[in-house]
Amino acid sequence: MKRLVRLATFALAACAAPALAADGVAGTLTCAGSDTASSLLTHWAAAFQARHRGVRIQAQASGSASAPIALTEGAADLGLMSRPMDSAEEAAFRARFGYAPTRLVVAHDAIAVFVHPDNPRVAATLAELDAIYSSTLACGARAPIRHWSDLPGDGWPQALLAVGRDSGSGTHELFRELALCGGRYRAEVVAWPGNGAVIATVAGHREAIGYAGFGYVNATVKPLAIAPAAGAPAVAPDERGIASGRYPLARAIHVYLNRRPQHAPAALPRAFLEYILSDDGQEVVRREGFIPLDADEARGQRALIE
Repeated sequence: MKRLVRLATFALAACAAPALAADGVAGTLTCAGSDTASSLLTHWAAAFQARHRGVRIQAQASGSASAPIALTEGAADLGLMSRPMDSAEEAAFRARFGYAPTRLVVAHDAIAVFVHPDNPRVAATLAELDAIYSSTLACGARAPIRHWSDLPGDGWPQALLAVGRDSGSGTHELFRELALCGGRYRAEVVAWPGNGAVIATVAGHREAIGYAGFGYVNATVKPLAIAPAAGAPAVAPDERGIASGRYPLARAIHVYLNRRPQHAPAALPRAFLEYILSDDGQEVVRREGFIPLDADEARGQRALIE
């Protein structure tokens, strides 16, 4: 299927020539997947390579959908995803190797929904988002929402411009599952291959609404609080709401690896994952606008690679 995909490929190389380090950690590590998590990976890789001068990390951030393919084909050591693998992706991996991929949670995140700062709206329900973005109305709305005045209590006389992510993105797929009740997007939704493009579009158009990874939201747009249903409290996309799971569009950032049952991971991917789950690695998570794991969560995830 033809997709609009931005191939944000980057190579993060150590300055020194690769040589076996004293701790045995050296070589090339290849990662593929989430555009949303690309800033995390860039900073994790830079810090890890500064500690291990014989390591070279290569990554391609072309969307979460690329991670299962790369892992199954042996083209990547690690796959980053802003959603879990779906059943078909996991089945393809199992058919190739005879076992499931190992999944780690490395950060907490959310899909933020936002409008132009001039827009008076401050909250929305999941059913309203479905009526704005979908052609199927699977969440129970009676009619599509095409103007801001179609929303109760708004009365803003502007046509509505719905903006989102492209189909290669894990954000696109997870928003479809959570906010569209598994339905289909309307054909006229403007789909961009990067979070930044969605934010820039909404910042430049007073009539727009968009969604993107929480860590990418800035002061040029206004995030909306989201209620799971009409009459329920709307929860803001902040650290407390996301970490508690009360925010309806909360999610996790995942890393997948190919680990044979009863076998330890190879030294390099294991060392990199241990760094990601360390206090220093989780401080990167916080600096980049994501939400770190608590101590018990990080300990549980480290146990999966021991």
